[in-house]
Amino acid sequence: MEWTPEDTEYLRDFRKHLDSDNIKLKQQIKQKLLSDKYLIHVLNNKELEESDAEPADYFDVNIREYYMLPETQTDVQNFVCYETSTDMRYGSTMKIQQIIFYILCDDKNAIDKDTGLARHDLLAAIIQNLFNYDRFLGGRFQLISDKPSVTDTHYLTRTLIFIQNTDNSLVKTIGGKPKIVNKDYSEATQV
Repeated sequence: MEWTPEDTEYLRDFRKHLDSDNIKLKQQIKQKLLSDKYLIHVLNNKELEESDAEPADYFDVNIREYYMLPETQTDVQNFVCYETSTDMRYGSTMKIQQIIFYILCDDKNAIDKDTGLARHDLLAAIIQNLFNYDRFLGGRFQLISDKPSVTDTHYLTRTLIFIQNTDNSLVKTIGGKPKIVNKDYSEATQV
């Protein structure tokens, strides 16, 4: 099977499709996190700070759109990981969308020196300020859970869960154009 630039572009277009909620939501979360100078500062990545890195350089290093850390850590690192999920509790027209943040702070760097606060609590407060009751994809996310924990003897953690009620996949992108779907997408009408 031959792979073409058009094939790659087809896959990239999922960032823009109205029916790709998880991809679009993760892109919006990424931009919001990377644009917050307080969050970047409190992540406390000395190597990136000393190299005058751009906020985008923190992505996939300290900010990850999945909950998985590198196997071995030689340097002290702090992480904000996030995932999105959907629950179809309200039948066919409504769904509950979730954003789950996993904050992990190395115990050697547990206290933020500028404030004297526990770093995982401070990062959670920044994230709550950024996302609680903020609008994404037509609704408002609300914080419903904020729990501390530990992963092992090296990381202090905090998990935040935000939810919103929103339309349930009523749009299907057909031929690059969003269409409202009513049971059978062949009967879709253009938005």
